Amino acid sequence: MKKIVLIADGIVAKKFLDTVLEKYFSNNLYIIISKDESLIPAQIPGTFNFQIFDPTSAYRLLNTLDRDISDVFIIMEDPFERETVYEIIKSRYKDIRIVLSAYEDEIVSPKIFEDEKVVLMEEASIIAGRLVARLPNVPLIPQGFGLELGEVMEIGVPFGSVFAYRHIGSIQQKNYKIVGIYRHQEFILSTYSTVIQPTDVLLVAGEPKVLDNVYRQIKSDIGQFPAPFGRDIYVYVDIILQSEKSVMRDIEQALYFHKHTKSDKLYIRVLNPANFDLLEKIKSLAQSDVNVTLDYNRLDFIAKLKKDSEKKIGLVVIGKEIFSSRYCRKALFEIATPVLKTSWRNIKDVKESMVVLNEEMNEEENISSVIFDIAIQMDLGVALYDFDPDGYHQVQIIQDYENLSRIFDKKININRTNSKNPILFLKESKQPLLQFLPFEACITRTRFFWFLSTKVEKISFMLDNNPQIFIPIME
Repeated sequence: MKKIVLIADGIVAKKFLDTVLEKYFSNNLYIIISKDESLIPAQIPGTFNFQIFDPTSAYRLLNTLDRDISDVFIIMEDPFERETVYEIIKSRYKDIRIVLSAYEDEIVSPKIFEDEKVVLMEEASIIAGRLVARLPNVPLIPQGFGLELGEVMEIGVPFGSVFAYRHIGSIQQKNYKIVGIYRHQEFILSTYSTVIQPTDVLLVAGEPKVLDNVYRQIKSDIGQFPAPFGRDIYVYVDIILQSEKSVMRDIEQALYFHKHTKSDKLYIRVLNPANFDLLEKIKSLAQSDVNVTLDYNRLDFIAKLKKDSEKKIGLVVIGKEIFSSRYCRKALFEIATPVLKTSWRNIKDVKESMVVLNEEMNEEENISSVIFDIAIQMDLGVALYDFDPDGYHQVQIIQDYENLSRIFDKKININRTNSKNPILFLKESKQPLLQFLPFEACITRTRFFWFLSTKVEKISFMLDNNPQIFIPIME
């Protein structure tokens, strides 16, 4: 993740900013500087910081910049102001990379034109698209090729990526294909045995929405959760619906998760505030990275979640009391955010995580990367439960987990059985486990007659004796 400054005004800047806000909000940290307040959106993701002042003021601009900034984008309509801002930045930061917009036939200062640290963008009709392509940590989508909807992408593979050091043939490619690899200025057509290396650039083709998900998987460095879903954790408690013990259970477990992952901030949302003593106890938890909000507007959970999700939530933490509602589960499913359902067993006491395998997981590759990410950050073991009464075990899925195990030096325990149903195993487990489940659409439906189902996700989500994390998937 890099720190980017965007100095902006005008229609091109607004179009560029709208694209970044919509698609690449969690890839970098952004500081937006403008004298035009209309550029500020109604909902601001946690990775954005808007500063409203005249950027030609050297004192204010230099006080906003620091040496952690990797790139500055100057997108301004007035050529004189643009050059002034360039001069101010260069007066202190000689080596900073600057991407600067200019209109066709505009006379550009020779010192800007000859500056090796400047990327000069011309042609107003295509400048917004090209500016996005110049951002670090975003996929390159060819312009003027095919449908131009993102059905072809070039995606760089960083160190720590779950795709690094894997054979292309070991990656389940549903609705997309890794066509080839750019490596050391050469193009290599992909084969089953081709091994992906860090710093490779993958040429992938497929459905645009699927490729957006593939991009996030490739760029998801292990040890960054809750990214790429978001940067912050939100915990929701309902004073009327829950007991005081349940409310504090959820908040304490959210605090623990916040402290042990790369979460930037924890938001405690208190619905139906009552019980003065309890509210004072909750408010006392507020810190610089812990925000407490008491909702006196009487919004229900679904309305509050919908409003908060516009800011890109990284993880939602709730108790069984809220999760038991089908309507609440449906609302959670629709925002495509991981969900931690707490348990009476404290997550502090968990030493091992577990996932029950099924054949459909061949198509849900992002689950394994999230599991390893959380397990590594929280120092948990990883256990795979492979149950099949007919003995047809999930060989391919286990091989994928073993590949990740070797890459990240994280041991896994494999439990193959054709006799003990995983539901019984989970119910009888003496030690608390953190169970991972794919957040499938079937979980949002009514639970009537589910006890007759053979689908593990349909049954095990009803168990409350272990904390569970539901991971959104592409269905």
